Order: sequence, then structure tokens, then C-alpha cells
Amino acid sequence: MAVLTNKPVRISHLIVEGLNVAHHFGSVYGGNSFPEKKPSPVGILKLMDEFGAAPERTLMVGDSSVDIETARNAKVVACGVTYGFQPETLRAMPPDILLDEFDQLVPAVLGS
Repeated sequence: MAVLTNKPVRISHLIVEGLNVAHHFGSVYGGNSFPEKKPSPVGILKLMDEFGAAPERTLMVGDSSVDIETARNAKVVACGVTYGFQPETLRAMPPDILLDEFDQLVPAVLGS
């Protein structure tokens, strides 16, 4: 798993470490890690290359239409979660999978 956010990379590392979940993520990239931010697919394509992951084995999880658009641009499955910062934007760009509770995430990831 990896983190791809538009937040600055330094604060993103601090957040992941502060939540004590850094050990779950192989990489953390922020909005200033690449020349273009999401919804450009550059970040997720870099991660797929880094992890040797094919598009059909990649799932982008996000809480906004920007995340869904990023997944679409990278041609990977888009999973939206309604318990994030901008779930109302998911109506404008519906994901392939929509989850309302965190407990649904692991089965969705393992099933993809």
C-alpha cells in the first residue's frame, strides 16, 4: 500500500507517522513529489512502477472526485469512501466501488 495525496509530502509523512500507520505503507508521496498533482496520473503510475503493480491489480482509494478522476486517468479501479473530507464530490464522479464504513475497506481491497 502507498499514500498519494495533494498535501505537501513532509506533512503527509508526519501525518502517517503520527497515526502510527507508517509501517503499512511502502511509499508516501505528496503534492510536491511530482511535477503535477492529482488528478494527473503521474503519481499513481510511479507507484505502480515502483511496486510492479499492473493496472488490473491496482485500487485507488479516495474520498473525493479528484481521487476518482486520478484513478480513471491511470485506468485503475476507483474506490470512493464516504467517511473522508469531500464525500459529497463523489456524486459528480461516481467510483467503481463506494464504501460507507472503514470496516468495508479490507474486504474491498482483498476482493479487487
